[in-house]
Amino acid sequence: IAKVAPNPFGSGGGSMKMWHHVNCIFEVFSKQRATTARIETGDDVEGWDALLPEDQEEILSHVANLAGAEKKGKTTTPKAKQTKQKTPTKAIVTSPATSTTAATKVPKTTATVVSNAATTSDKMHKDNSFREFRRLCADIANASSYLTKTSIVRDFFNKGTEGNGFRGDVLLWCRMLLPGAVKRVYNLQSKQIIKLLSRLFGTSQEEMLEDLEQGDVAETVRVFFEQSKAVKPAKKSLLTLPEVDEFLERLSQLTKEEDQLSHFSQIAEKCTSNDLKMVIRLIKHDLRINAGPKHILEGIHPEAYQAFQTTRDISSVVTRVVPTMSQVGTQSTLGIGVKTLTPVLPMLAEACKSVEQAMRKCPNGMYAEIKYDGERVQVHKQGNEFKFFSRSLKPVLPHKVSHFKDFIPLAFPYGQDLILDSEILMIDVNTNQPLPFGSLGKHKKTEFKDANVCLFVFDCIYYNGESLVNK
Repeated sequence: IAKVAPNPFGSGGGSMKMWHHVNCIFEVFSKQRATTARIETGDDVEGWDALLPEDQEEILSHVANLAGAEKKGKTTTPKAKQTKQKTPTKAIVTSPATSTTAATKVPKTTATVVSNAATTSDKMHKDNSFREFRRLCADIANASSYLTKTSIVRDFFNKGTEGNGFRGDVLLWCRMLLPGAVKRVYNLQSKQIIKLLSRLFGTSQEEMLEDLEQGDVAETVRVFFEQSKAVKPAKKSLLTLPEVDEFLERLSQLTKEEDQLSHFSQIAEKCTSNDLKMVIRLIKHDLRINAGPKHILEGIHPEAYQAFQTTRDISSVVTRVVPTMSQVGTQSTLGIGVKTLTPVLPMLAEACKSVEQAMRKCPNGMYAEIKYDGERVQVHKQGNEFKFFSRSLKPVLPHKVSHFKDFIPLAFPYGQDLILDSEILMIDVNTNQPLPFGSLGKHKKTEFKDANVCLFVFDCIYYNGESLVNK
C-alpha cells in the first residue's frame, strides 16, 4: 500500500508514493498524531474495488485492530499474523495460492443444525426483521475475537430470536451480512448520499458535509435524520430484511438523482434513525462489524467458506448447505465445485528473487512458459454463452474481449463447456511482437492500427463437465 507524502528529494516540492507492507503502514499510522489522515474505511483506499476480497478483509482487520488499540490507550497496533500477499501493489509481485478442491465434502456429523429456511422462511417472522439484523451486527462488532464472531452467527442461525429454531431466510441473511460479496453497484459516493438526504431531510448540506469529515457517512445520516423536520424517523422499527433487500436492488438500477431521491423517501418513512444508518452501511458495502466471508460462512457450516473460495457464489453455497443441516447423523457429502459462468478464485504465481531460487524449488525439472505482460482473463464458455472475468473476479470490459467468442469455438472445437485461464494483450501483426502493457485501453487501441488483441491460454480449469483443478 502506498501513502502519498511530500517529496523529500529536491526543492521542487510535489508529492510521491511511499510504499509499505500492509502491517508496516498500519504501524506507521499507530505512531502518528490522531489528526493525521489514515485509512479508516475502504473508501480511503484508491483502487479498493480492484483488490481481492481476502486482501480487503486483511486491511479491514488492521483498521479494527488500530481502532481497538487506541480505545485501550495503546500506541501500537497488535502485530499482524504473517500472511502472504494475494494482490500485487506496486510491482507485479504475487503470492502462491492454489485453487481449492473441485468439490468440498462436508460431513453432516460436523454440521451446525439449522432449519431448512432457505425456501420456507416467513418474511414477516421476527427472524427476518431488520431490527434483529442490526442487533446481530452490533453483537458481531462488539466481539473481540473472530472465533467469538463465528460463534455468535452460529448460535443465531441455530436458535433464532425465540430460541426454538431459526425461521428466517439464511441466504438473504448471508447476503446482507456480506454486502461486499454481492455484486451490486449503487452509483452513490458519500458526498452524493449527503446531497440527496440533505434535500430529503430539509437540512443544511454544508453542515452535513462538515460532519462527514468525522469519516462516517452513516453516522452523519443518523444524526441529521433525527434533526429532520421534513421526514420524521419512525418511533419503532417495522422494516423487514426482504423490504431492505428489495430497496437496495431497485436502488442499484437508478442513476438519476430525482429517481434516487424519490426512492429514498419511500423507505425513510419506515425507518428509525438507526435503521437508515444501517441501510447506508449496506450501500457503502461496509457494515463495520470487522467480519468477512470466513467468519460469517463458517457460522452456518464449518466447510462453507472453503466452498465459497471455490465458487465465489454465496447463493450456490448456502442453498446446498442449508438443506443438509436439517438432517444430522448420516455421513453424506456436499458437492460444491467449479461451475461455468461463475468466476473461480485464480491461482497466483509466487515471486522469485532469482532464477536459482526457482531451480531449487523444482529440483526434478519443470515446465516453463513465457509470462506475457497483459491482462489476466478467465474465460467461461457454456454452450454458446460466454463470460470473461478479471483476476479480481469482475467482468472484463466488452471492447477487450467481445470478438473472442467467434474464435474460441474454432480453437477448441470439442469444448462445449470450458473455463480457461489466459492472458490478453495486443500483438503487432507486422512484427508479431507484444505491445506494452496498457495498450488494451479503448482509446489506446486506436493508436495501434496494425495490432490485434490476442488471447494466450495457459491453463484449462474445466472441460465438458469435468473439473481439472487438481489434475
